[in-house]
Amino acid sequence: MENLIELIGRFHPLVVHLPIGIIMLAISIEFYIKFNKDSNLVAFVPLLWAVGFGTAILACFMGYMLKLGGGFNESAINLHQNFGIALALITGIVYLSIKFAFLKRFKFPLILFSTFLLIGTGHLGGNLTHGDDYLTQPLLALLGKEPIRVVRKPIKNINEAVVYLDLVEPILYNKCQKCHSSSKKKGDLRLDIPELILKGGEHGPVIVAGKASTSELYTRLLLPEDDDKRMPPKGKTEISEEEIQIIKWWIDEGKADFNVKVAQLNKSEVVNLALAKLVKGEPSNQLSNDKENTEIPTIKVSIPNTADLAVLEKQGIVFSALTPEKTFLAVNLVNNPNFSDAQMEKLLKFKNQILWLDLSDTKITDKSLKHIAAFKNLTRLSLDNTLITDAGLDYIKTLPHLRNLNLYNTNISDTGLKALGNCKSLVTLHLWETKVTTSGIVNLKKSLGDKIDISYESGL
Repeated sequence: MENLIELIGRFHPLVVHLPIGIIMLAISIEFYIKFNKDSNLVAFVPLLWAVGFGTAILACFMGYMLKLGGGFNESAINLHQNFGIALALITGIVYLSIKFAFLKRFKFPLILFSTFLLIGTGHLGGNLTHGDDYLTQPLLALLGKEPIRVVRKPIKNINEAVVYLDLVEPILYNKCQKCHSSSKKKGDLRLDIPELILKGGEHGPVIVAGKASTSELYTRLLLPEDDDKRMPPKGKTEISEEEIQIIKWWIDEGKADFNVKVAQLNKSEVVNLALAKLVKGEPSNQLSNDKENTEIPTIKVSIPNTADLAVLEKQGIVFSALTPEKTFLAVNLVNNPNFSDAQMEKLLKFKNQILWLDLSDTKITDKSLKHIAAFKNLTRLSLDNTLITDAGLDYIKTLPHLRNLNLYNTNISDTGLKALGNCKSLVTLHLWETKVTTSGIVNLKKSLGDKIDISYESGL
């Protein structure tokens, strides 16, 4: 019986669009007739209200079945339910006002009321499905305002950051809490309060401290996109590979401790890269010190001129020291999304000092990559969400120490990968949302060997 109730309830999101469309059409025609007196449409109106009433009742029934399955904030679902029932009843009364003369004088006020209920019901339903900010977020963006939320202080020292509070919780807020919070508890799981995260959902705990591989909070992030159990589900805001690595690291190394700091945990090179990506401008100072794989160049370079750095920092270019001597730098443009090819030359002054360069989400093209070829000490380069093409990778292949390259969501194809076959120092390559094929990946591995870690849709 529970399975039957759940099956019927899950048809609600599909069926609910019938009364919405039909009632909207009926209201529109009623307003048209009122001001244009079109007799040809008058005969069609009673049928619309009758069918709208019938489908609204059906949607209410299925909605109630969906409610019985749980996972929703009780007050929010009850309000949506009451609006829906009121809309169905008013729709039926409008139909009766057409049939019975004594109700005719109430017809137009009822139509106005049904319009209000239709909008309110739809809005409340959208909030339940997509979160409380489903409409307000784009509206605020349209007005040039930021959505209201807790403002976090910038992380000035990554090693002093609290792993959960500063790194994990923001991920859960942006990627998980629309379905797992006080407003909606899908699977009876809440991910907005530490105690409730540990409690888990209807199937038990989702975290096994020290074992990410058996923790559903992590394993569901790895499922294929079309898997019903995958989180976030298809159509929702994607979770990045770096975010997944941070969650795994917190569970494995941090034992899911809500108070542990970054400095207290062991960090692999993959985690260091993820930290650098997430903390935008405050990468981890823990460079690889392995003698065979060190990222620290053996050559000596001068300390960057602080006055020169200050000039560029005012333009939104963020510099972070990667060594105690402050000779080598990490650079990102998170505060300057309009950074373009014309500005790239400004970084050439520090070409010997820059080891990590994050140009993601900027407006650079292949012209910038021509300049990047001069950054001979570069070990990490992020070009995700930029306009680069295969032609630009011919400049990348000349970088002798490049270990990590992020090409996520670019126009790179198999043609560009051929150039990277000459980049023997590559250890990690990110190719999600590119035009690269499985064949291109296989050919690249033939050139670079299996030592390279490639993230790609096929899972190779």
